[in-house]
Amino acid sequence: MVRKIAVRKILTATRAIRTTYLVSSVSLLLSIVGIILYFVTGSDVILMEALIWLVEAMSFGGLAVAFKIAASRALIYRTRYEVLRLESLAVLVTSFVALVVTVLAVLRNIVSGHTGLTPVGFSSYLFISGAVSLVLERVAQRGLRRIGLRIVSIRAIAEKLSLDFVLELAGGSAIVLSNILRSSLIERIVSVAMGIYVSYGVIGIAREAVQHLIGITPHHVYREIRAKVLSSVRRATRYNRIRRLKVESYGTFYEVELWLEAPPGMTLGTAHRESMRIAHRIIHEVPEVLRALVVFVPARRTSAPPRSMKRYARRRIAGKSKGREEDKKA
Repeated sequence: MVRKIAVRKILTATRAIRTTYLVSSVSLLLSIVGIILYFVTGSDVILMEALIWLVEAMSFGGLAVAFKIAASRALIYRTRYEVLRLESLAVLVTSFVALVVTVLAVLRNIVSGHTGLTPVGFSSYLFISGAVSLVLERVAQRGLRRIGLRIVSIRAIAEKLSLDFVLELAGGSAIVLSNILRSSLIERIVSVAMGIYVSYGVIGIAREAVQHLIGITPHHVYREIRAKVLSSVRRATRYNRIRRLKVESYGTFYEVELWLEAPPGMTLGTAHRESMRIAHRIIHEVPEVLRALVVFVPARRTSAPPRSMKRYARRRIAGKSKGREEDKKA
């Protein structure tokens, strides 16, 4: 039963990842258009935008292929779910490539000898690219909300597209402002600022991908998974005194280890049945969880003995000492 639920979750994520192919195709088309416009105008801003679209076209397609391979290995060949971290590795490689391309584009803007103004009409390419980035980002976010899963690759794509929207809006505005002021310096300054902004965002995406790759759940994701697990436990059982809750990341999916305090008198058989029932409930109700381990541990004594007991113990000790002294005298 648990295996079927996990398979259903992975298949749902695989179907949702098809959105990535659409984003990759649109990115490739905009990249080709940008390269053609660069040969016409020689604008570094347009070249930077075209290169970014080209990298995204290859990277987004690679993310979809990586997740499909990982999902097939986990389902068809019944390998361990850790293979799903291949998706996080693909996100990390994508972020690295995007960072390298962005830095090279910034350096080219700094040392380039091109001083001509980009015709103001070509700013429409960047404004259209910005509108497309915003639409694709909304499509990706809506897909995530519809299936209720935080798919790592699609979230990385959505975050990257939101960064691109700011970049493209700034680039188009720079071209317009440069033509108004008749100075190409503005284009260069904006291009460098755009590159720094995008680099900062890409580094953040890469940092989170590294955490997923080594199994560490980011803090904001941990709080969300913890809230869902606690809500499920409270509905499933009256044993809700939690000793420990560990969440291990597979990328899009997670494994939960939960320690509950057992009440006095609970037998081993009852503890086993309750732990299995609660684990099944967590896997069924929390979309991101593929595995759950629930363990009952003895309750810790948290309260001190009453003061009256302490007095009684002191009197007993004092009485015994006095009795031994009297025996010695006798």
